[in-house]
Amino acid sequence: MDLRDFQYFISIAETGSFSKAAMAHTIAQSALSRRIRDLEQDLGVALFYRNGRGVVVTEAGETFLARARSILSDVAQIRQDLNATQTTLQGVVTLGVPPSVGLVLLAPLLSQIRSDYPGIQMRVLEGFSGYVAEWLASGRVDLAVLYKVRAGTFPDAEHLLFEDMHLISGREAQSLGQGSTVTLRQLQGEDMALPGAPHGLRILVDEACSRAQVSLSVAMELETLPTIRGLVSAGTVRTILPVTAVQAELQTGELTAQKIVEPVISRELILVHAPQRANAPATRAVVQLIRDHIERLLESGAWLGRV
Repeated sequence: MDLRDFQYFISIAETGSFSKAAMAHTIAQSALSRRIRDLEQDLGVALFYRNGRGVVVTEAGETFLARARSILSDVAQIRQDLNATQTTLQGVVTLGVPPSVGLVLLAPLLSQIRSDYPGIQMRVLEGFSGYVAEWLASGRVDLAVLYKVRAGTFPDAEHLLFEDMHLISGREAQSLGQGSTVTLRQLQGEDMALPGAPHGLRILVDEACSRAQVSLSVAMELETLPTIRGLVSAGTVRTILPVTAVQAELQTGELTAQKIVEPVISRELILVHAPQRANAPATRAVVQLIRDHIERLLESGAWLGRV
């Protein structure tokens, strides 16, 4: 067993295919299969279920996947610590963010990292907060900016800001509520497009509806923000989002936003480190830049949130 076995295993687990992993690592598929077979014999467990469409990891494989990612991350950190100097930070930092956060934060953040820390290589994964939380737990990302789903989730998380939820409608949609606000009860009967459970925004909305005894008509469950925005712009459905997610469309008049009241629905944006990466110099530098940029975005009004 060596580090290449871990790399090969992770690649097969993520692609679900021996052939794709073999191509990615420029190794013969037969040789790759033999190495994984030897690894399974060494560990005494089956790591994959084979089927006609490819492979999926077994329960033991899931455990090994998390440990393999952690070990490779530790090895990468050792290399970074040995190669780093006091004046030059080097290393790879993988950041997970929801799409609405990426729209506002990523461009200025990544530009400054490239300017101030050219030795830091950034990798960014975008997905709803439920996915980002899973990536963090599995070690796929080192650092995450995501929305807190429930009290007690990520107790070591750092608070960043609160955002209030708005009803987002197409410009031709019939007006609801009173001007800039609308009550949650006034959304009953309106066709809505929302992420599916267990994503954070959907949990937040469902819990608010349960407390207010309001039943929403969720016509579509969608996992991509651009698709939701497109359908709302076309007048097919309405949705619930923070205004940050649709600022460009609000400025052009393509979409309209009304703050939801009675009750106000708010969510908390938090910053979370993977435990094994919290003290990495490159990660600490990125964390500080995230804090600085969010503070500036709030002060300028580019991010409509509150501390």
